[in-house]
Amino acid sequence: MGEELPKRDEWAIQCMERQLVVMDDLADRAAGTAAWLALERQANSYARHLGTWLAKETIFPGARGQMATHQAALAGYAHRAQEQVAGVDAEELEAARAGLGIRLAVIGKGGAGKTVTSSTLARLFAQAGRKVLACDLDVNPGLAVSLGMQGDQGGMPEGSIEEHPGSIYGWQLTGDMTPIQVVEKFASAAPDGVRFLGFGKIGPASEGGGTDKSAAKQSVAALVHLMLGIGEPDWDVIADLEAGPTTPFERYHAFSEDVVVVVGPAWRSAMTARRLLPMVEGRRSLIIANRFRDEPDHPGLAARFRIPFDPELAEVERQGLAPLDACPDSPAIVALRQLAALYLNQEVPV
Repeated sequence: MGEELPKRDEWAIQCMERQLVVMDDLADRAAGTAAWLALERQANSYARHLGTWLAKETIFPGARGQMATHQAALAGYAHRAQEQVAGVDAEELEAARAGLGIRLAVIGKGGAGKTVTSSTLARLFAQAGRKVLACDLDVNPGLAVSLGMQGDQGGMPEGSIEEHPGSIYGWQLTGDMTPIQVVEKFASAAPDGVRFLGFGKIGPASEGGGTDKSAAKQSVAALVHLMLGIGEPDWDVIADLEAGPTTPFERYHAFSEDVVVVVGPAWRSAMTARRLLPMVEGRRSLIIANRFRDEPDHPGLAARFRIPFDPELAEVERQGLAPLDACPDSPAIVALRQLAALYLNQEVPV
């Protein structure tokens, strides 16, 4: 009789089974070039995430074998999608690629300007008529406020999560619905039609003093796997990651194809950016210099896009207002409009 699998390995195998449900659903509904390109992208996204499990030395041999089988299955989906678009005219193929939803993670040191960048891009994408999910992977309520929502909104609502002893903190995304169904049913409505989900916030405990971290812990695995599992070709997913290297190190950005690294003029911001860049290899990375006046770029961190120092925006942030509403024509917001246009037009410098 074989040795019983640890709960964490059981959970990993269950996650892989759920991934195949998503892949089968996308394949069954695939109609047209964009849908097949989205299927290929989803297979590659899941394969990247699988690497985080395969890299662990503690995985039991039985689980590792199932992961290798899963890896082969994902490669099969990708190959099937490639066959479907092999004969497509080059112009049509390029147009379909341009129409795919954006998968964007925004990272950097605290105070560099990640949240304003994330929230403003999310709303500008939505104003362009796109379906947008904005995700806050930080326990501070910054993204909700910057979007123009109440700061207490966030966390995965009851009904969207369920317990599993092997999952991170013992909770996972509910198995009753696909990730996109969870978004459509549970995500909060933000201005301009953006849908919003985030980690639960850390607050005071109701009894005995101290802090209550349960909502945040219950949201972690669910939100990470939800972002990873949205395979629909016409949805944008933008995530504001927690400041610093911890969440990128844990591969919370596995869903993304594009990464924005926001760097401020302080040397600590540059130090954080240098630690982050190796963690996002293999993705299109854009270094943004934010809040610079006349300072030169940090050595080795040449910015491909610049957002100027903007006292008006700084005052809006101090007041806890949504920048796109409170200072829509300020220099920083004008720059972010230009950045949004670059993404929408597939012209982002790399």
